[in-house]
Amino acid sequence: MNPDDRVAIVVVHGIADQQPGQTVRELARLLCHGGGDAPRYVQGEMHDVLVPVGKLEPGGAASQPAAPAPPGGDGRKAETARKRPGTPGGFYQAQRAAGVPAADVAPAWRADGKDLGIALHDYLLGRLELPEDEALYESTRASLRRQANDRPVDLYELYWADLSRLGTGGVRALTALYQLFFHLNTLAADIVDQASLRCGGGARWRLQQWLHAWLAWLMKGPAALLQLSMLLLALFGAVALVPATQEAKLMAALFAAGAIACLALAVLGGLRPASRVARGARLAVFLAAALACAMMAVVALREGVHLLWIHYFAGVLAVVVPGIWLVRRYGTITHGVRLLGHCLVVASAAGLLVDGWWLLSQSTTQAEWMLTAALNVGECLLATFLLAWAAFVVVQIAALVLGLWLAGGADDDVRRSMATTRVAVVGSSALFAVLSLVLWSVIGYVAGHGLAGLYYEPLLFGSGYRTADIFLDARVGTLGGFFTPLMIAFAALAGATLLMLAPSLAEELSPTHNLDARGPLRDAGGWSQRLGRWLDCGQRWLRALFLAVVAPGAILGGVLYLAFVAREFAFPAGAASAVVQWIAGWLDHLQGETLVAAGKWLAGGALTLAALGSRFTQTVGRLRVAIDAVLDVDNYFGDPPSRRPPRARIFSRYASLLAYLRECGYARIVIVSHSQGTVISADLLRYLHVQGRLSGLVGGVPVALVTVGSPLRDLYAERFPLAYGWMGPATAPFEAAVPSAADIGAEQWVNACRSGDYVGRYLWTPAGGARHYAVAAVGADGKVEAQRAGDRVEFCLGAGGHTHYFSNDALALAVEIDRLVEG
Repeated sequence: MNPDDRVAIVVVHGIADQQPGQTVRELARLLCHGGGDAPRYVQGEMHDVLVPVGKLEPGGAASQPAAPAPPGGDGRKAETARKRPGTPGGFYQAQRAAGVPAADVAPAWRADGKDLGIALHDYLLGRLELPEDEALYESTRASLRRQANDRPVDLYELYWADLSRLGTGGVRALTALYQLFFHLNTLAADIVDQASLRCGGGARWRLQQWLHAWLAWLMKGPAALLQLSMLLLALFGAVALVPATQEAKLMAALFAAGAIACLALAVLGGLRPASRVARGARLAVFLAAALACAMMAVVALREGVHLLWIHYFAGVLAVVVPGIWLVRRYGTITHGVRLLGHCLVVASAAGLLVDGWWLLSQSTTQAEWMLTAALNVGECLLATFLLAWAAFVVVQIAALVLGLWLAGGADDDVRRSMATTRVAVVGSSALFAVLSLVLWSVIGYVAGHGLAGLYYEPLLFGSGYRTADIFLDARVGTLGGFFTPLMIAFAALAGATLLMLAPSLAEELSPTHNLDARGPLRDAGGWSQRLGRWLDCGQRWLRALFLAVVAPGAILGGVLYLAFVAREFAFPAGAASAVVQWIAGWLDHLQGETLVAAGKWLAGGALTLAALGSRFTQTVGRLRVAIDAVLDVDNYFGDPPSRRPPRARIFSRYASLLAYLRECGYARIVIVSHSQGTVISADLLRYLHVQGRLSGLVGGVPVALVTVGSPLRDLYAERFPLAYGWMGPATAPFEAAVPSAADIGAEQWVNACRSGDYVGRYLWTPAGGARHYAVAAVGADGKVEAQRAGDRVEFCLGAGGHTHYFSNDALALAVEIDRLVEG
């Protein structure tokens, strides 16, 4: 065997929290498993390979002209995408600034490749500023030899989860949930921008874009930051509960730490590149702060000094310092929130100081003084939050109504895209509301123990002199009127979804062994077909249920909430007031101890999840698979303010690995991808092929693609048809279905699925047929029983869920990969 006949297999993982090296090991094990015969591949060795990574530049034969840079300026400072409320996304602005006529970007797919998908790749790649720590990628290589002819075959892993996900652990999972809720609204706004490009714009579409842009900003701006401000008050309350015996030492320690931190910031501020005036200003501010903290620390330790206001100021600093830091961190992943966040943190601190001065003469103890001030400011923030959410609800109702009207007069691709926006907007807002209610029920329960002996007279909500814990329970119980119907709706939808997915989830936990060396096991084919038909039917019914329930349910819930807010603030008068009271009265029947009781149970659960840390992944962390899947989709379309779009970073790493394989002199490249990895692989290959750059990148080496569990058809082409119209209709017969392997620049395209896979199914095989979801066996001639047409091959591996694609019963998949290795 000539050494130049070496073959490289690139393994691209999907969802399910794979660790580096895991997928390449699973595939190597499958290839070395011979069933009842001798192993096809032997002599495996594992190596670490360092691959230099360079930015994949946008542009090519099919690219639109780039937008001109603003004259005399920094392009970063000139960006307005999502930074101001109501502004469209950067992709939409780039298309308009480039002067591209609507007709050139409107078709979802055209033969010349000028489509929204290619344009979106170009835009995200153009946005990328490749981080220095990503200039070198450490891949895993498994070196095998083909038993039949001693051909060397090397398996390389393309790992991308570190560029898209948050990591492991319970706290990270909860953070991922909040990130998901905020970003789904932005994703919906981006889809509306694409629909506007498709339809040529117009006043109605501009209004719809404006509404969705406001929804995205109201969710990630006021809604998120007001909750953050209220959470920071819990730190102020914790400082208030410091015992008097430890007061002096703790205050001295806190201010000493603050002095050291300010000195460090002064040094950094003086060394960083800036004008002399800016460096001097930074140095003066931080040195003054360091001096003030040092003086406070000395004063706190002196005997006989009354620490009344020093203690109070320490509590205020416990709000300001973490608040400013968290807002700055939040601003690195979210557009247009820094100014508002800083204003809210400063306003909260100012409110505490003003209220503290007013309450000083009315309080008897330090704790009473500080806790009363925290409750007063908390009431003001809660009132602001209720009004901000009311504004969100009004805009959401308007966007839903207008979206239904616009979709009624549009083509099928736009209608499906608008349906995606409705699910994203309503789902994110409803989940955010539920999680917020649960969060505050937990906080109310925990904080109630420290407030039991404190008498409190409410400022805005309720009346009468009561203890603070009763006041908190009353607030949680009042909002709990929304908790019950939301939980009923979620329980109904979750129950329907669970019923549909129950057989597939059972397959995830205990996979079916579909065949052995002698062929399919008894009734394996029948079970596979029954499972596939059940899931197909369930998905159709569930899709129809969501389309029928989501928009009307959101509008009805929005009307109830507006009536509740109007009654709380006594807005209407006369006959309007009677109507509001009647509507809001329905919520009174749902108030009670449900949410308060939920907080008591969930307080311990939340602490348990946080304490589990990294063990969360090995225990109940498997529940994160669904979160990771949605995060992968959301991040794949994301355009963060850090100028590090995950899609562009993944493409750059992927293209650099292909270039590395070209330099290694391989005769053939076979890409084996799973789940989201199939989307990444097909998108990159097609982008480079349409641009006329694929052959140069791989040096003319033939490329074959294997996809398993691919969501290209059932998720991306169905939910994002404006960017994935190149997938073609799902109703075409197999012989005439698109896309072909040649459409993405590949020599062969093999797709395999499992009948119980709830993420990825067939790509080209239409529904129906006697052997639909039959188990693909290997015939006596050594060939897989599969559907074949030109450069496309497709078959079903039998029953199973979305994982375990490389288990031992995937013999047909191993045979097809072996065929591609031989060419």
